[in-house]
Amino acid sequence: MNNPLSWFDVTKTSILLLLYVLVTYLGVAFRDVIIETDTAMLLLLLNIVSGVLLRKRIAYVITAASIVAFHFFVLPEHNSFRFQNYQHIITFSVMAFSGVFAVKLTQSQQRKIEENQILRAELNSNYDLASILAALNESHAIAEASLVHLEQYFQMRAQIWLFSPQLHCLATHQKLSKATYQPLIERFRRRQQQHIEYLSPSLSLHPLYGQSGMFGVLLIDALSERVFNPILSTLISLSLARSEANTALTAAKEANQLEQMRNTLLAAVSHDLKTPLGSIIGSATTLSDTSLRLPQQTQQELLQSIAEEGYSLNRSLTKLLDISRYSIKTLVPKCDWVEPEEVIGSAIKRVEQVIKSHPINLCGDTILVSLDYTLIEQIIANLVENAAKYSPSGSMIDIQTNYRRGHFIIEIADRGCGVLPEERLRIFERFYRSEQVKIKGTGLGLAICQLIVAAHNGEISVISRAGGGSVFVVKIPCEKYELTDIYE
Repeated sequence: MNNPLSWFDVTKTSILLLLYVLVTYLGVAFRDVIIETDTAMLLLLLNIVSGVLLRKRIAYVITAASIVAFHFFVLPEHNSFRFQNYQHIITFSVMAFSGVFAVKLTQSQQRKIEENQILRAELNSNYDLASILAALNESHAIAEASLVHLEQYFQMRAQIWLFSPQLHCLATHQKLSKATYQPLIERFRRRQQQHIEYLSPSLSLHPLYGQSGMFGVLLIDALSERVFNPILSTLISLSLARSEANTALTAAKEANQLEQMRNTLLAAVSHDLKTPLGSIIGSATTLSDTSLRLPQQTQQELLQSIAEEGYSLNRSLTKLLDISRYSIKTLVPKCDWVEPEEVIGSAIKRVEQVIKSHPINLCGDTILVSLDYTLIEQIIANLVENAAKYSPSGSMIDIQTNYRRGHFIIEIADRGCGVLPEERLRIFERFYRSEQVKIKGTGLGLAICQLIVAAHNGEISVISRAGGGSVFVVKIPCEKYELTDIYE
């Protein structure tokens, strides 16, 4: 169906009609100066312009009118349709043929140009969709972006249905009902059709294919007469298949990492937990043997050994449970106003058996910050325990707290063996143990600290201390409660 003439079309037609009238008038008024062929060439030029600018039917009508006017007014048999000279027949024939051919040729070229413009616009649209989908990884986001693109560029409403793990609508246009089309999709799925199914002139079902075959359906409800390009369903199919493949790959990697962690966990349990258990069993067996007459001091030493090994075993088991429980996705801090000195005191009490031979030097201003009390206490306990293990007996552990530029900062410094530059990142890996000093442990304390700090969107690092030793620095973004009004 042709579109009605616009104001611009009427304006172009009117201007060209005036030009035709002007050329015809000049041909008649100056026939003594301008020969017939010159007027014919000017009219032919106008015919070409008409073919370029005007619609096909209008261009042919105006061309026919100009040929008739040329014959009637310009040829020597003025105001008549007779031919007195065979040369005038040739001139008229050439004029008529060239006029019609010029319009047909220009209209054909215009049609090709318009088709090329439509094709270029469609290619640009497909490229835009491909670029958008390439930047997305989740299936739902890919489906939503596809639906928006189809409506914006092609005036098409759509739904995307997937067959696995069960038939479900991944995304739908807000004006399309899932319940209405589900029976159609179910029937299409059962029939396993390999081609497009047209349910009505505007409604169609397009299969989505992956490496394993058809995995879904794209339902199209076209609001215009534009034909759906199969390239679009191919783009959507490839993007959804890529998303599903990435999801499966991620799941496989996570399962593999979980299995590796379990194996490493078992190795850590068998190596680091068997030793204290063996010591506890040996000491308890010795004490329970009635045939042995042990001095009081020896009995006390064995009891002390049982207590220390039990404490060590309890700390190792706690860390193993923590590392198996914590992850960035599930670890969500529950922040509240806390006083750092109170948290540090509680953390020191938790590891007092390990640090009993190490004096603690605490300095820092009295402040209130918004942190997760339990998690921050665990960070401090692990870092203080780590400092004590790798420092000589009697050496001091310095703890300093402050608040700068929106961050709570705690520094724990020791006088131990230090950390080699190449180990400063690796020591935060699970089960990694430094080879400098052989110390009992699971190698999980610093890994737990990093997990907790990451859950707070903070940073943890280690630097060398002047005079020997290490300084572990924890920076966590948080709010500070102003205590000025309280102390005034």
